[in-house]
Amino acid sequence: MTSIGFTTTTIGLMVAVMSVTILLTETPSGILADRWSRKGVMVLGCIFLLLSAVVASISHNEAIFIGSTVLWGIYNALYTGTYDSVIYDTVLEETGEATLFDRFLGRLRAIEGFGFIIGALGGGLIASAFSLRHTYFMTIPFLIVAIFVMLQFREPSLHKKDVAEPLLQHVRQTLAAVLKHRSLLSIVVAITGFTVLQNIFYELYQLWFIAAAAPVGLFGLIGAVVFATWMIGGFVAERLKSKRAKISTCLIVGISLAVLLFPLRAEVLLTAQFVLGTSLVVLSILLSHELHRKLPSHLRAGSASVVSTLGRLVIIPGSIVFTAVADSFSIYRATFLLLGIAVVACFAYVINLHQYRPIKA
Repeated sequence: MTSIGFTTTTIGLMVAVMSVTILLTETPSGILADRWSRKGVMVLGCIFLLLSAVVASISHNEAIFIGSTVLWGIYNALYTGTYDSVIYDTVLEETGEATLFDRFLGRLRAIEGFGFIIGALGGGLIASAFSLRHTYFMTIPFLIVAIFVMLQFREPSLHKKDVAEPLLQHVRQTLAAVLKHRSLLSIVVAITGFTVLQNIFYELYQLWFIAAAAPVGLFGLIGAVVFATWMIGGFVAERLKSKRAKISTCLIVGISLAVLLFPLRAEVLLTAQFVLGTSLVVLSILLSHELHRKLPSHLRAGSASVVSTLGRLVIIPGSIVFTAVADSFSIYRATFLLLGIAVVACFAYVINLHQYRPIKA
């Protein structure tokens, strides 16, 4: 990025522009998926991701590259909530119940995790053999294939059976489903809390190893282990059925964060991060199930996007505060903030496990 003129300031500007793009498009894209077509929204997402790769591959200055991140932000907004809703409704249509949702969403997360690892390793090899620009070119054929595969998918139709009200009324229902129903308050708080933890962890996991003075040569292995938690968590989630197992997962998150409060050896930190990452992925899948089962189909994708937007509103200032504390004091002091968020999120999740009232449209 520095080769095309980026500075620390312009990198910060790029991140800010991307975050604003996601915030502005996330909820409208979810409502669009509910009213029009979830398959159509997924295809649009792939098209924007393809355009992002094309623009990034030909960028020679900051403005054009920032344009590619705007396109990526739109893709991210179109993705959020839509895939989960498609899986939930497909399982419901095909089996008559949603008990297998955790299994299939877990498999999606596992495949995503495998893709992260292959992409990181493959991208590193391509960049070292050619250039960073080639990594963008190489993704284009895969995205074209993805678009054609999605076009063959037969989306579930449950969400189309109930959407008859005018657009503004549908928007009000979507927002009210998340913001005005007390039965959803605990799950929204839990999802927001764990989403903040997951984002900060995956974005900044290296800070603990930098503080521990881990050898630079280990960072590739460390990254592979951390992102492997997406695969492991995806397979573990479908096996957690009892309330005791789910509450135990929350406790494991707290214990893992407690370990990260101390300046320990790199292998101990990596073990704690592996357990933490796996547990967070498991909880994200379980929480997605809890949210979807409380919502009517025609509000599902839009409401999931609203919850995701709420999480992002907390992530942006939360990341700033976390890094500021880490800079001013230490990463270990900053971890207390994550532990506090985990306590609140776990408490909200336990409350949610003891109540179930679906939202009526």
